[in-house]
Amino acid sequence: MYNKGKKQGYPYAWLDEVIEVTLNPKKANVSELGIQQLLSIESKFDQELQNVLKNLKSVTFYLFSPKKIKAIVTHFYDSLRLLEQQAMENLAGYVDNQPLAATGENLVLSLQNTAAALKKRYGKYVIDKFTEDLVTPKQPIVISKILCKLSVDQIGIILKAADDAKLIIASSISVIFRSIVPFLSTENMKNISWNSMRKSTYHIEQIDKEVAIATLEKLILIIKDY
Repeated sequence: MYNKGKKQGYPYAWLDEVIEVTLNPKKANVSELGIQQLLSIESKFDQELQNVLKNLKSVTFYLFSPKKIKAIVTHFYDSLRLLEQQAMENLAGYVDNQPLAATGENLVLSLQNTAAALKKRYGKYVIDKFTEDLVTPKQPIVISKILCKLSVDQIGIILKAADDAKLIIASSISVIFRSIVPFLSTENMKNISWNSMRKSTYHIEQIDKEVAIATLEKLILIIKDY
């Protein structure tokens, strides 16, 4: 029989420790983490997220008050999104193309998938304070996008080159993509994923490289005529 008086432990305890401390480049020497440690963290991370969902189901199953269910679901959901935000901040501080960055990406994805699963099951109780505009529906905030005639991969090459040449400076290339890409669009894609663009620079196609070079050479000729 379910014991209503039984104390519930903090379901995010281990997840919090990993995201806030173990994998936080501002609080730990994350470069010392080996591949096996990272794989172990990823494996347990997924298990812990599943436990969070099970815990939520268990807690809400015996509640009949929509108000109480909403309060608990909101608390679980907000905690999940806060972890996601910190995980993304951690990821921005990792060296690209390294095992740690891959783990960081996987953890962010796991958190996003778990949040989506929670929202799918308890959607009517969830108010996403992290994505909703704090304005009335009649006054939406619209991001003005700049149309670029290059493809997503070609833009990625130029941004990567600008980072490597230290033409633009940020704590990591992830920060550059995350800051610039949301304001860009292409003829074939209105909403571009900064993460997908960043990943495209891992395996650059020769044709995209040639187009990027030709574009930059065209700019050089234009600048010479100024």
